[in-house]
Amino acid sequence: MSGNRDGMFRGREGERELLNGVLDTGTGVVLIDGEAGTGKTRLLAEIAAVAAGRGFEVATAQDELDQPFLLARLAERRPGGPALVVLDDLHLAEPGTLAALRALLPASTHEKVVWLLARRRGEGTDRLFGAAAQRGATRIELRPLADDVVEDLVTDLADGVPDHDLKALASTAQGNPAALIALFRALHEDGLVLAGAGQASIRADRPPHRTEALLREGVGALSGGARHLLQVAAVLGPRFEPGDVAEMLASSTAILLPALDEVIRAGVVTTLEDRLAFRHELLWRLVSDSVPPPVRRALHREAGEMLLGRGDSAVLAAKHLLHGAQRGDARSIDGLVAAAKAVLWNAPEAAAELAVRALELTDQASASLVHRTVMAVRALTAAGRLTAAQALAQEALSGQVAPEPAAKLRHCVATTTLLGARYAESLEISEALLREPDLAPELAPWVEITRLMALLGHDRRRAEELAEAVVRTRQSAPDDVLATALAVLAAIARDTGRPGTALELAREAARSSTSHDLGAYPQLLLATLLAGLREFADAGNVVRRVRGGPSAVVTRGVMTAVVQARILLQAGRIEEAAAEARAALAVAEETGHEAVVAPALAVLAMVAIHTGDLPAALEHVERCRGRVPADGVLFSRAYYQWTDVLVTYVGSGLDQALALLGAEYLGLVSSGLFAEEPRAAGWFLRRALEAGDERLANAVVDHAERLAHDHPGFPAIGAAAVHARGLLDGDAKSLELAAREHRDLWARANASEDLGVLLTASPDRSESVKALEAALGLYREIGASRDSARVLGRLRKLGRRRRTAPARPESGWPSLDDTERAIANLVAKGQTNRQISTQLFMSPHTVNFHLRKIFRKLGISSRVELVLRSRDDR
Repeated sequence: MSGNRDGMFRGREGERELLNGVLDTGTGVVLIDGEAGTGKTRLLAEIAAVAAGRGFEVATAQDELDQPFLLARLAERRPGGPALVVLDDLHLAEPGTLAALRALLPASTHEKVVWLLARRRGEGTDRLFGAAAQRGATRIELRPLADDVVEDLVTDLADGVPDHDLKALASTAQGNPAALIALFRALHEDGLVLAGAGQASIRADRPPHRTEALLREGVGALSGGARHLLQVAAVLGPRFEPGDVAEMLASSTAILLPALDEVIRAGVVTTLEDRLAFRHELLWRLVSDSVPPPVRRALHREAGEMLLGRGDSAVLAAKHLLHGAQRGDARSIDGLVAAAKAVLWNAPEAAAELAVRALELTDQASASLVHRTVMAVRALTAAGRLTAAQALAQEALSGQVAPEPAAKLRHCVATTTLLGARYAESLEISEALLREPDLAPELAPWVEITRLMALLGHDRRRAEELAEAVVRTRQSAPDDVLATALAVLAAIARDTGRPGTALELAREAARSSTSHDLGAYPQLLLATLLAGLREFADAGNVVRRVRGGPSAVVTRGVMTAVVQARILLQAGRIEEAAAEARAALAVAEETGHEAVVAPALAVLAMVAIHTGDLPAALEHVERCRGRVPADGVLFSRAYYQWTDVLVTYVGSGLDQALALLGAEYLGLVSSGLFAEEPRAAGWFLRRALEAGDERLANAVVDHAERLAHDHPGFPAIGAAAVHARGLLDGDAKSLELAAREHRDLWARANASEDLGVLLTASPDRSESVKALEAALGLYREIGASRDSARVLGRLRKLGRRRRTAPARPESGWPSLDDTERAIANLVAKGQTNRQISTQLFMSPHTVNFHLRKIFRKLGISSRVELVLRSRDDR
């Protein structure tokens, strides 16, 4: 480390200017104070070199032993040219040397001599410095470097602009250049500095041996009382309340003030608005690790007991009790359970950890064992760990369990089997529970909800009968059982081609729902219905409300993700749809949410077929076939059938696609598919015309027009009917009208393509080309590469050549689309993925998906680079 990188040139511009001014006068005394490492010696050497270059005779003591001999020579010196006398480390000088200096300074006031006297502040030099100051000496105090200077120095030392974590670690040097250089020397020796693209950060994949040793030296230099205070504070966490430390030490904050002041001045601890904090995680960790494990566990237990005892949040106490509670310690274990209950819905993973730990610490003979088991099973279910929850519940039920907790455990099993798409098994357990005369009143509604949902997936007729009975007998809202019954009736109305009734029931169900437990099914069903009718803004608002609620239950999250995936697909945002569906599928498969696997696979199959990835589409459909329930719950059974038929058509041709339906194909056409997916009407009519199947063609048009007649308030259904009629009759005006009135990009593109194909038979093919080019633009906007390729082929046959790639460049800011630009702007403003997702109505992992694309297009690899590029390029 040399040149500017040694740090002494940074941040001392004012001092150098002042010293140069003294040299200009040729006489005077300058007193320099500074702590060790602040750059006194380097500053003196630099000024001495400047003075020598300007013709000064420079006299410097090599060390404190040389000081008296130098002073003796100066006393005998005859006045001559200008001279500079440099005396460093005067805090080490002997009293006789200081006395001689006090005598020499006044005697030289009329000579061309500049005196530079430097020390670390101390008692031995106070008389000398005080006397010199009274006679007009110039005083310089080398203070710690300012934050902006430190950042510049760190940028030099790290070969890049430091991120927040690296700046926090650098702050432990408290602006002392030598300490900062030593810290970075240790970081480089450990290989912890990661620099690239003008940025610098700390690597987390290597052990910080030398760095921790250096930090440990600093902590070790503290007094015993300060180290003791730090160890207790470290147990409390990276941030801590001084009053908590005092209480743990059976002391008071006032008594601890000297030790607190010492650790703050040493740069180990810093002050926040409402508490104190270790300056960096490395410091916190090494202090924490210095406490022997048995002592650390005892301190955690005492901290948890302290927080519980004074009525603080059980959640705050729980993080200590997790580390410190011991088997049989009833108070601490109860604290863990209370904390688990407190965070069950908004932090289910933490709740599961707390509840399972409480169960592990409970004696097998304890009367609380079964109740803690119930809590653990509930928390595991909320955290999405369905297999573990079910196994724990069944293990407990294999022994002797009282009726009330046994009913709760059985309901947990019914819930996990429901989410695992084992509807018959869930139904059997639920109905058995409801037959029990002593079923707890608070549990009965949840069992009823589970039964309704299981019936929806297992026996549609009985589900409808039960739901209608519930609606007749439970009229007061809000009521979650009523909400579920209304949602069940809405799903049945959707699947039987009654979209108006379905939407009305779903809206009422969403209004009646109050719970944030599990899946938020009524709200999500409403979102799917709205999106099917192409009311995308309203559907997005519903999803946003579900995602913005207090619940972080995994079931709710994964169901919301797959619903959002299909909404995005329907809206023509195909890449975002794929990202959401892949995320939902990964979570569903990992956690055992089989009820969500088929919907995610269906969306991915649709994406794959439209992007030209036939092998992936076939794989998704094949996996989906074995998972589709007899009756759809989240999406309709007809939607899965259409997906299967569409993929089979592309992969194996028309005959096999229609054969796949067999005798059911007319039933599929008369189902609610055309309200759930209006563009399906045009697809089926094209296949009927291709096969020469007049019966199928007429059935499609009749059903589409009947839906439109019965539901005049739904423009998407009306446009689908016009589209189907235009195809059947070969009516260009109808197809042109459909292309204008369709409410989604897919259907608009389909209608434009159908219009272009129809017009190819006309003598003037310019209108055909115009329609096909409109379809091509829409397909490209969606990202449907297979459909784009098909239209390009049609245009080539008409003698038109089009570019096979969009006009937008592949890299740089112009390559970003509107969504990517919006995200980049919000990142530049410092917003997190979660904040951006709330503003743009998408999930955090969809934001992350777009960020990866932005990074690739801009040739960067971090958010910091994005912020810098945004500022530079604009």
